[in-house]
Amino acid sequence: MNDRELSSVSDELLLSRICNDDDRKAFAVLYDRYWEMLIHTCYKRLKCLATSEEIVQEIFVDLFVRRNELQLNSSLEAYLKTAVKYKIYNHYRSQQVHQSYLDRELNVQKILVPAPDEVFQKKELNALIMAATAQMPEKCKQVFLLSRYQHLSHKDISDQLGISVSTVKKHITKATNILKANFKHHSPDLLIILCVLLVL
Repeated sequence: MNDRELSSVSDELLLSRICNDDDRKAFAVLYDRYWEMLIHTCYKRLKCLATSEEIVQEIFVDLFVRRNELQLNSSLEAYLKTAVKYKIYNHYRSQQVHQSYLDRELNVQKILVPAPDEVFQKKELNALIMAATAQMPEKCKQVFLLSRYQHLSHKDISDQLGISVSTVKKHITKATNILKANFKHHSPDLLIILCVLLVL
């Protein structure tokens, strides 16, 4: 079946070809069919095109990786829309956990570090960490949040995100290096607090 014929085939048949025959052309047709609509749905909520593209990309990767175990209780379109909602929810949740963690750790630093208010204000530290985290690629940031903010093990993160443990370690190392690079020109007291944050 050529590309033109595939483009007019139903979602159900395309999905059957993907699941049973690993048909990558059929997968590409589904991708083209729903990519723009899903991006638009994400962007309406997140107002960030890069994050929206990352989320939709992950959904299609998950779909292909799990193709042999996929069981749909509704249409493919409904499944993809639900997946988008779930990913957006997780994104918001990770941002909230991130902020909650920062607030909690900043309070801890008042005890761990001598007179931190003499060196910087809570708002300044929060802005610096948020800026550094924003520079991380989406997957790297996601791994870092799960590791440092939810205190999940490398294995738990690997299972949750569907990536290898070694990939988890690489993302954490990359995230740590990004933080260190952003803090290297700041005061010694700030670097002390950064070190405490990274080993928690």
